[in-house]
Amino acid sequence: MSMVRSRHLLESHLMDTKQSALLSQEDAGRRLAAWLYRYDKVLILTGAGISTESGIPDYRGRSGSYRLGHKPMTHDQFCSSQKNRVRYWSRALRGYEAFAASKPNAAHKAIATLQKYGKVSAVITQNVDGLHEKSYSKNIVALHGRADRNRCLTCGSTSCRASYHDKLKRINSHLLLKKESLQDSLRPDGDADIELSQAAAAAFTLPPCETCGTGVLKPDVVFFGDSVPRDRVNFCNDALNNSDALLVCGSSLAVYSSYRFVVAALSANKPVCILNIGKTRAEYEGLPVLKLEASVLALVNSLPLLGLQLNDDDTVVSIASAVADISDPSLVSSSP
Repeated sequence: MSMVRSRHLLESHLMDTKQSALLSQEDAGRRLAAWLYRYDKVLILTGAGISTESGIPDYRGRSGSYRLGHKPMTHDQFCSSQKNRVRYWSRALRGYEAFAASKPNAAHKAIATLQKYGKVSAVITQNVDGLHEKSYSKNIVALHGRADRNRCLTCGSTSCRASYHDKLKRINSHLLLKKESLQDSLRPDGDADIELSQAAAAAFTLPPCETCGTGVLKPDVVFFGDSVPRDRVNFCNDALNNSDALLVCGSSLAVYSSYRFVVAALSANKPVCILNIGKTRAEYEGLPVLKLEASVLALVNSLPLLGLQLNDDDTVVSIASAVADISDPSLVSSSP
């Protein structure tokens, strides 16, 4: 089977509207707590689904941007065409403001709480929104980069994206569209489904890198078609080696950059639990994982059963009273 056909079949599987029955939040939280209780150093891998409660849409969810016809700009498209770069930055001027203003939701905070307690060893995120950092998680690797930085494609220097946006707005203020609601146009990468007129696009100015004076600036994120830097992959592999289990939250695992860590965990005989609404690549490939068909907010429901509270201090209570409720082996079987 060709790679193109295989990829098409995978996407069709992930976009299938037929959905397994959802677990209740309470049941999912209980089963998740039972799974977490068995391991001391859990590596967490998060995808776009963990940020939907923060107002950032996902890609392949039931109301994801792919279902609305969104096609993210690829690395080659951005690098090869000034017209494409103008299209990207003019749209991002509208979308990124709301994207950057988003705040961590209860699922992000639950992960930070689990990490404070010592249950979570590290966090790998496919997201570029920085919400794990905002929720004070530690030992994080942003697999696909950070949207709040720019990188020069010529000299490699990094700079503040917010400052660049301010400059873009000053230079091109007379060309920008009237501000309207972004409720239906915001995209998972900070883009927005808004277009400049042909004349405005032709006049739109993109300032060069301030360090080298000529270089093209690109958000410091991995666009589709680009590769994750080797040092980040090595960090993730080290984090997996130093963990005893992998928990996937809010990811369909469609892209290989994240899916490979599920394969690596299973190859090392490390258990994998997936908390996600909708089918994932792991199910498509028939991998032996524990799938919890529920919202990532089940993370919050799991905390009391582990004797934890969702707060900002470092104080935790004993889990002794919770053990009897979550020690039943049937809770971590592959079927509810």
